[in-house]
Parts: sequence; structure tokens; C-alpha cells
Amino acid sequence: MKKNILIGTLGALLLAPTAALAADLPMKAAAPVVPIYNWSGFYAGLSAGGSIGSSDHIDQATGLSDAGGYNVKGGIAGGTLGYNWQFGSFVFGFEGDASWVGEVGSNLDIGPNGLAFAAATGAPPINGAPPLGGAPQPQFSSFTKETWLATARLRFGYAVNNLLFYGTGGYAAAGTDSGIYDTAHNLLDSSSSTRNGWTAGGGIEWGFAPNWSTKFEVLYMKFDSVAFNTAFAEGPRNVPLTDTVARFGVNYRFGGP
Repeated sequence: MKKNILIGTLGALLLAPTAALAADLPMKAAAPVVPIYNWSGFYAGLSAGGSIGSSDHIDQATGLSDAGGYNVKGGIAGGTLGYNWQFGSFVFGFEGDASWVGEVGSNLDIGPNGLAFAAATGAPPINGAPPLGGAPQPQFSSFTKETWLATARLRFGYAVNNLLFYGTGGYAAAGTDSGIYDTAHNLLDSSSSTRNGWTAGGGIEWGFAPNWSTKFEVLYMKFDSVAFNTAFAEGPRNVPLTDTVARFGVNYRFGGP
């Protein structure tokens, strides 16, 4: 019994310095936790940019262009509402926006057969064709103007922490005016309409703070052709419209981690 007590006491004395040394050793610091940006939740934002598209006035009787086709362009600014769901690195959601648009374009109205010419300047017949009956024809300018724009879209993207690469597509609507001017740029006739269409595009969004992000996106839009009837020029026309919007935006997401 005494022998066992002696051996135990000697062992404790030998191990005591080792235990004290281990207690004095610094503990290894835990690795810092890298935060993963959270894209889920409702958000609202503002955006602004520019748009450029194409339009024309097409004669309903012949299917020929009255204006030779022309660009419509201008600025755009508006607001956005949306919601995201994040599953790992994948982000899905829906987004709607409404914007003021100051987009307009026009071109010389040459008539459905390309025979009109500028009587005031003595310009030669367009496309080398002789003037109708040898007499000068009235000259007009056809125009298309876009005043507002709205979309309702699905979004799908891939997140690399606080960077989100996304594609988007859905419904688009626009308010437009179609009409004609005379040579002095006096309005002769016009009509307003709401157009339906579709949109598709993509963009990149950067979360620069837990609830704040900024984005850049490009959207292509194609709208239905609307009818424009006028007695001042060559008669009833169809007015097609396509549009491409490039804009920057800032979003605030409610809630968050």
C-alpha cells in the first residue's frame, strides 16, 4: 500500500511541470467567420438611364414604309419593387418597375411608294422614281414618342457572395404617341395608345452594404404594332416599336440578417 502511494506521488510531481507548461501555452485563435451576403427579402429602389429603339409608319394598304424607319431615343427614370428567394448560391425572384420615359424619333414621310419629294428645296425624287403626275407632293414627318414604361418580370441569378449575376424576362407595357408633322414642325395629327409586349435581358448587382445594393441592367423590349389613322398624309398606318433600355439602379432590401 505504501509502495503504491509513493509511486502515485512521484508521478504527480513529474507531470505537474508539464501540465503547468500546457496551461501557459497560447490557445490557437479560431478562424474568422466569413459572412455570406443574404439576397432574400423584399426590396425597393430607384433607377435611371437611357433607351434607344426603332419605329416606323407602315402603310396598311400596301405594307410599305411611309417613313423609311427611324430610331427613337431618350432618357428614363423610375422606381422598382421586388422580392428574392436565395437557395445556396442561386437566387430567384420577381420584380416590377414603372418609369417616366422621354423617348422620341421621327423621319421624313416619303409615302408608301417612295415617290414624294421635298418641293420646298427642289430635292430630286426619292429612289429615282418620277414624281406623281409631275407635280410636287406634300412633305410630312412621321414620329413616335414613348412617354412611360412598365414591366413585370421574373429574375433568376447566381450569387458569388455579394455579387449577383442575373437574367430576367416577362411582360412590358408602354404609353406612346404616334403622329405626323408638317414641314414647319406643326402637329397635324396624332393618337395615343398603350402597347403590350415582352422583355428579356440581364444584369449584375453588387451588395455594398447588408441592406443596400446597386445594379446595372440591359433590357430588350418588343411591343405590338398599333394603328394610326390620318387623313393628312397617306392614310391608315401601323406603327411598330422596339426598345433597348440600359440603366443603373440602387435598391434597399428590408429585413436582412
